[in-house]
Amino acid sequence: MVPGGKGTWVVFMPPRIKRYDRRYFDKWYRDPRHRISSPAVLRRKVQLIVSLTEFVLERPIRTVLDVGCGEARWQRVLTTFRPKAVYTGIDRSPYVVQRYGRHRNIRLGSFDQLEACGLDRPFDLVVCSDVLHYLPRRQLVRGLDTVAKLVGGVACLEAYTSADEIEGDRQGFHRRSASAYRRIFRDAGLVPCGMQCYVHRERARELVALEVFPAGMSGRAG
Repeated sequence: MVPGGKGTWVVFMPPRIKRYDRRYFDKWYRDPRHRISSPAVLRRKVQLIVSLTEFVLERPIRTVLDVGCGEARWQRVLTTFRPKAVYTGIDRSPYVVQRYGRHRNIRLGSFDQLEACGLDRPFDLVVCSDVLHYLPRRQLVRGLDTVAKLVGGVACLEAYTSADEIEGDRQGFHRRSASAYRRIFRDAGLVPCGMQCYVHRERARELVALEVFPAGMSGRAG
């Protein structure tokens, strides 16, 4: 508590620490009153992104990196229709790694510290879903520099902007514009190819003109 002016006091409350424990995942992913997505929606999303990646690569996917994977919901869907694909998850939650790490291949780590996670090769598909909008800009930029080096095919970088009506966990949400995200992705060398998916600029040169968005194209206002 500190003085806030004549006759007043200002109380500073420490920021609430977000814990990615079992209660968190129960609330946002299993409780029907709060959950933000259904298994059917996730299944359609995974099928779409995998199909796009295989179109770009012109072969079935072999490797998947999921950054901020949580309890590895993507892994459970992938095993049903791409059982030979090798999945690697990265998450900052000790609960997740302790409970699921061994049999879902999840390592402890964070988006902005990927270089410390022992990832020594590109992946056919890199996924980062519902993570980027919770990161301060410095962590976002640092992590994307590493992500760009790990994208062998397609990166699915799902983020929500200040123009979106979001549901679910708002704690720590950073209200950035769509144009701000586009600049950050472009500076990292990532070129959009639709539906929040990106290819490295070197890969983009192999695609035809209308398969990627040219520099400066902004899409919907944001």
